[in-house]
Amino acid sequence: MLDVRTAFRLSTEGLSTTGEPDDDWSATYEPRRTYPNAGMSAITDTLTSVLVVLCIALGVRLLVRNHERIAYASVLVVVGLGAAFVGPDLGLELTSDVIFFLLLPTIIFQGTLSIDVRELRHDAPLIAVLTLVGLPLAVVILGAIGTVAFGFELGIALLFAAIILPTDPAAVLSLFEEFDVGERLAVTIEGESLLNDGVAIVIFSSLLSTVQATDQSVATLASLSGIAGFAVDVTLVGGGGLVLGIGVGYAAHQLVNRLDDTMAILLTTIVVAYGSFLVADHYLGLSGVLATVGAGVAMGAHEGTHARMTGPEATVEEVWSTLSFLVSTVLYVLIGLATSPAAFVDDWRLILTAAVLVVLVRALTIYPLVSATNLLSSQPVPLQYQHIMVWGGLHTVVPVALVLAVPESIAGGQPLETMVFGIAIISLVVQGLLMPTVLDLTGLGSGSADD
Repeated sequence: MLDVRTAFRLSTEGLSTTGEPDDDWSATYEPRRTYPNAGMSAITDTLTSVLVVLCIALGVRLLVRNHERIAYASVLVVVGLGAAFVGPDLGLELTSDVIFFLLLPTIIFQGTLSIDVRELRHDAPLIAVLTLVGLPLAVVILGAIGTVAFGFELGIALLFAAIILPTDPAAVLSLFEEFDVGERLAVTIEGESLLNDGVAIVIFSSLLSTVQATDQSVATLASLSGIAGFAVDVTLVGGGGLVLGIGVGYAAHQLVNRLDDTMAILLTTIVVAYGSFLVADHYLGLSGVLATVGAGVAMGAHEGTHARMTGPEATVEEVWSTLSFLVSTVLYVLIGLATSPAAFVDDWRLILTAAVLVVLVRALTIYPLVSATNLLSSQPVPLQYQHIMVWGGLHTVVPVALVLAVPESIAGGQPLETMVFGIAIISLVVQGLLMPTVLDLTGLGSGSADD
């Protein structure tokens, strides 16, 4: 009698338990195989596409590295747009969630870590006026003009204005790294960019919910109750997110001061940057952008703000600078790639008109509000700075994310997405490439006018 082990060995060798070949074995036995590449095609395709984007960025970087008057971001988006015209689809889908939850926290957190908080406190009144007064005023002005210039209904025109008007830290920070501008000017523009995104998202959300509601009218926003409700939304959603972020950032700063492990500090910053955004936006219904801004400002530990900066903290800040550079690089290329060439060509008049109006509306808010603030300030903002604040208000990442979040049923067939992508490209290419000339004309090209 064969034992169990012998019977199993003979059966796997194709023999019967009697020692004779089993004629039915080859027909019934199917060897077990594993296919390690099965299910990996999507991942490998995505990885290949990302590597292609990074290779494009590397080529652009090598071309412009010795040309400091050519903005790297501007060339990136031009190359991405050119690739959209002639190249194959890379399969990288640019969505609102990808921008907001994956990419934007890195850019915002890095910007707040590196900003001079002392200078930010000095210019806080001006930044608050530009954000809380200037941005809503600009939305109203552009919305009213949009009903005539674009033929939009009032609700869609206001929604488009809320989408396109916020200036982006991604564009501004990368641009000012290329040029030696005055510290106060850089901090003012960066601070406004970091704060107005959160307020713009609150305005966008309120307008979107109003347009979606069948029993409400956009005109109700102009009533006293509508204005009061809007103010409450901004205070609760925006202010609540900012307060939450400051609390989380301060607690993290106290923890980091007791650590000397670089990896532990880096992990803490990642948890703070993404955790504050996720908790505020997804779980509490507050502004995730302002939560990350508050966390970064409160947690920032650099020589300009605190008494000391340890070696691990300096290393972590450098890591964040690198991450922000990579994220911004991918975003600029993807914005160019995601633009529909045919739609861009068909609607070029509409896009150009909108781009010009956006700059004009920004000028209509910047010059009067800064001049009014100067009357109450011991250090007024020079007129040259105001010119750069108008021209340096680029509109890319946040507007793209917001327009991608608009349901097709709300857009009503209007080319909102084409307009926003077109303005983003014009903003980066025209304003970005002409920025050195504008700085030269205002005498700020080398920071010589810095106070």
